[in-house]
Amino acid sequence: MCAVRLRPALTGLLVTALSAALALVAVPALAERVPRPVLSGDFADPAVTVSGNGFVGFSTGSLVPRSFSERPSGAWRPAGSSLVRLPSWSHADGDIWASDIARVGRWWVLYFAAPVRGIGEYGRCIGVARSRSATGGFTAIGGRPLVCPSYVAAPAAEDTVPVVLPGLPRAGVIDPSLVVAGGRPHLLYKTDRIPSSIRLLPLSRSGLHAAGQSVELFRHDGVLENPVLIERPTGWVMLLSQGDFTHCSYRTVWRRSTSILSWAEATTGVLLDQSSGLCGPGGADVTPMPHSKRLRVYFHAWTCRGSTTPCGPGIRKDTVRHRSRAIRPMYAADLDWVDGVPVVRGFL
Repeated sequence: MCAVRLRPALTGLLVTALSAALALVAVPALAERVPRPVLSGDFADPAVTVSGNGFVGFSTGSLVPRSFSERPSGAWRPAGSSLVRLPSWSHADGDIWASDIARVGRWWVLYFAAPVRGIGEYGRCIGVARSRSATGGFTAIGGRPLVCPSYVAAPAAEDTVPVVLPGLPRAGVIDPSLVVAGGRPHLLYKTDRIPSSIRLLPLSRSGLHAAGQSVELFRHDGVLENPVLIERPTGWVMLLSQGDFTHCSYRTVWRRSTSILSWAEATTGVLLDQSSGLCGPGGADVTPMPHSKRLRVYFHAWTCRGSTTPCGPGIRKDTVRHRSRAIRPMYAADLDWVDGVPVVRGFL
């Protein structure tokens, strides 16, 4: 968030006094408008589910860090790592990115993007794990990835992604997200780097295995990631993160289509950006509110210097993020609809 600058006084003490008075009024008013995180620690790419008498959140990090709260607004407390161990096919060091959690039948199923060798430092492939409890230990399923390009140094995945995708880089796959369409589970995911492509994979009824080959829904010349699908009476709405995640201009956008498989004529718009007062609001996940048909969106944004103050635009530089102690805490907002378009009704 940029600081407000008052122009220098031009007509002596009267203007100076007026400027000071305006500053005293404007700064608190601006601060009141800036949403505050519901979880103030580092909790990027949140996925939140309702379990028992509380809420369980999952974030990017080693073995998928987890937090629990009895209320969505907090207080949230650490609940240990989600994964018991890395899957056997993940041999490289690094965090697990942007997981998704879902209840499928009598199991809790966790989809995650784990590091692999053969596609660079940031290469990831998608795996699946399950547990009897959202707060229990999740065990990876099988000895191979669920989704992974064939040229990666890992056992052949169930969905290998086409070997030749004209115009797309040799990179990994990230940002898994479960959606139920036509009564069957499907997995959304993104092929990494630029240009971006969003793909949809049919899954078995257990949600643990591929039940066909993935299809490309659309691609984008820049970065579109973290896809989440919401079924609406007139079709589908997809939330995505757009841009460079290290910039305050990173934002949450939406696309709307009448068909889950046809996005060429989709209408588009912005759900959350810098105008909210936040720096880089993205990584959004959508969770139904308990005992309600309403939805809540959880997302991250950058804060600096150990406070809830949003960072400034300089955090796009690694050295500035480190010096400013920049982290991405979790925020929450109620989602509403106006003429079929998603809007934020209010922040928690």
